[in-house]
Amino acid sequence: MFQGIKRVSVAQQLASLRCDWPEGQGQLTKQGLTWLVALRPTSLSRTYVIRLTYASPNTWPQVHVVSPSLRELAGDRTIPHLYCQRTIRLCLFTPWLREWQPHQRLSRTLVPWAKTWLYYFEDWLTTNEWQGGGLHPNPTQTIKASQKSWQYLK
Repeated sequence: MFQGIKRVSVAQQLASLRCDWPEGQGQLTKQGLTWLVALRPTSLSRTYVIRLTYASPNTWPQVHVVSPSLRELAGDRTIPHLYCQRTIRLCLFTPWLREWQPHQRLSRTLVPWAKTWLYYFEDWLTTNEWQGGGLHPNPTQTIKASQKSWQYLK
């Protein structure tokens, strides 16, 4: 528990995702939760399929874009605001600032945040400027954070 607030179990997270995003599909395995859902940031946007993975309340959830390829859309440009360029892991929150915590529902945080991230990504494709704010991850930067939070960024 975090300051008396109960963490949401992985099974509860899946139930919440099914309730709030019924068009998505997910499953629980020994490795945790995997959730796929199609998101369309605006009515003029393309549709993106994201994969959300979450092993346990002791780990950070991760969100990747499955399709279309953000790398192909970006061309030769480096995509801003990612934890990892190689795996295209979206930077949706700053772990060491506790912007997301295990008592929060993924369906009401990470999925809407991913939709917002995609909105700013589409804007960046056109303007070449990231307007979404936030801290851009820098693995060489020295920070005061728990080892677990920093390991997530690698």
